[in-house]
Amino acid sequence: MSKEKLHLLLLEAFLRSNRRLSQQLPQAGLLPGQPKILEFLLEHNASTQKAVSEGCFLDKSTVTTLLKRMEKDSLIYKQPHPTDQRSSLICLTEKGKEKALWVHQSLNAIDETEFASITSAEREQFLATLGKIIANQKKW
Repeated sequence: MSKEKLHLLLLEAFLRSNRRLSQQLPQAGLLPGQPKILEFLLEHNASTQKAVSEGCFLDKSTVTTLLKRMEKDSLIYKQPHPTDQRSSLICLTEKGKEKALWVHQSLNAIDETEFASITSAEREQFLATLGKIIANQKKW
């Protein structure tokens, strides 16, 4: 495979995987963009908006818009930051935790389908290689 094709393959894989999740969002009552924030908060509850933005690879304005909607939908709530009066911590509500678990399970099912014909050794090697690619990207 040539270097020129890596970015296209990564893009295609992401778009196909993302499309599968997006098709399931209406049944869960979620909007695009919300699943990645819910999954992030499932692992990093009580995070600052900046941490959510960085952890989800979203710009601040996008996160602000998504969080306002999620707060309105009772998926998250904000609490004062204990050491920084200018900042709040973003937390999952019980409803948000339920939706986050749904997202987590849905993404795991998508991953398993995508790895269906791949041996565990091939899977481990692929993930290790992809991790190295990401580490190389972080050097830029």
